[in-house]
This record gives sequence, C-alpha cells and structure tokens, in this order.
Amino acid sequence: MKRLLLLPALLAFTVVSSAEEPKTKFIRFAEEETSDSLQTAVVSYESPQKVQVDLVGAVHIADKAYFDGLNTRFKGYDAVLYELVGPAIEDRGKEPPSKDGQNLAWVGQMQAMMKDALKLHGQLEGIDYQAKNFVHADMNMKQFTQTQETKKESFLTLYLKAVQAQKSANAKKGLDSDTAGLVMLLKVFTAKDSSTGLKRMIAQEFDSVEDIMAGVESGDGTVLVGERNRVALEVMDKQIAAGKKRLAIFYGAAHLADMEERLLKKGFKRTKTEWLKAWNLPHEE
Repeated sequence: MKRLLLLPALLAFTVVSSAEEPKTKFIRFAEEETSDSLQTAVVSYESPQKVQVDLVGAVHIADKAYFDGLNTRFKGYDAVLYELVGPAIEDRGKEPPSKDGQNLAWVGQMQAMMKDALKLHGQLEGIDYQAKNFVHADMNMKQFTQTQETKKESFLTLYLKAVQAQKSANAKKGLDSDTAGLVMLLKVFTAKDSSTGLKRMIAQEFDSVEDIMAGVESGDGTVLVGERNRVALEVMDKQIAAGKKRLAIFYGAAHLADMEERLLKKGFKRTKTEWLKAWNLPHEE
C-alpha cells in the first residue's frame, strides 16, 4: 500500500477544462506566520439563466469547526447535493447490507483509522445530512457495480492507474514513490509524535492530489470519479428544472476538477473562490 491510497480515500470517496478558463485548485496546503492549514475551496459558478452553483470541496476527516461552518453555510442553499455511494442517508439501514457494500467497507475503515490517528472528526458524524435541503446525488450500489462491470473497472485497475499517476507526480518532485509512501504509512499508524506533526506531513501531500487524480481520470475516465460526477450533474439539472436557483454540490475535493469542466461545458462561468480551513495546524513552540 502506497500513500496514493490515502489521499483518494480522504478526498474522492464517501461510503456512505475549458480552454478559455484556467485550471482551478480545490485543495491546498497553506503556510502562514503563526499556523499552517489544509484548505478546501468553495467555488461559485453562474449559468446564463442566473442559476448559482457552488462546488464545495470536502475532505472526509477534518476539524469539528470545519464541519460546523459547513452546516451553517448549507442553510443558505435551495438544495445541497451530496455524495454517498449507496442509499440516501434517510434510507440507510432499511435494507440488509449488500455484498458490494461490504466490499467497499475498507474505505470507511481506512478513514476511521486516519481520523483516530490524526485526532480529527468524520464527515458523516459532523455534517447534518438530515437537513431538509439535502439531496442525494450519487450512484446507488447497484449502479456503481454495474457501471464498473461495463467499464471493466476494478479497484485493482484503479490502483495500478493511481500508482502510475503517483510516480509521475513524485518524479516532478524528485521523490521515490515506494519509499516515501511506506514512510508516511509507518508514521501515521505507529509514530508517537504529535497529531499536529502528522497532519502537517500529510497535508503537504495534498498539493499533488489533483495531479494524481488527473492521471487516474485520463482516457475515458473512471466510475469512481467521472461517472459519479455525471450522475451528480444529472441530479443538479433536475433540481434546476424544479426551480432551484442556488445550489451547492458537496463532493470530495478530488472530484471537482472534472465537475468544473462539466459545468463550464454547460455554459456556467466561474465567479469567485473562497477558501475554508479544514485542518488547523498551529506551529509548535
């Protein structure tokens, strides 16, 4: 297991570009005088019909204050479209878990281990998914597995694509993927130094996650990102047709470069970007 598995799990998955527009960053590591931070973007777009859509980048484990701030922000939207492979939040537990759902359990388990090791909070416990304006905008488990079968995609093929993308990103930095990945995992799960130090080490790696995901999505894209994004925007179109004028799409930050490209092709224009602190990393004295 290499470090590339950590970043997509935190940014692209909850179990549970245009030539005219420059590429947008949706996650960054910011160094400041008294503290550093891992930040996610809220990027706003407007359609010719004056419909506003905000892409709200998520990192699935974060400071409690980050999730509290999002809950407050989400109250101002007509609809908040959220990701969750499987049934909508309100339907969870009504049916016995499927075999396919059990096969994805490792994603949640990895996020739980990272949450505990880094002393952070989980998205599913931090976000109010029972809010009346929340709308499920993702594949159900049957759609997900059937689309994977159609595309002949498996977690092994995704892993191999991610390996190559990680190597390419690391080569630009002069790093060795295997050695660096092993060191990160050992530090996260065995180190006795402070959680702030571990978070800072991992947060610095997020600067390359968008390059990695671009490599993974090369060719005809993946179910993990591209096909789920397609479903999300189909739900968006239905919400707009129903008269909603201000919408948020709340998805892992690794999804949003592809999602922005799809919005721009629909005629939306980017209007502003705001950055939110997901991990506050004060300097140690």
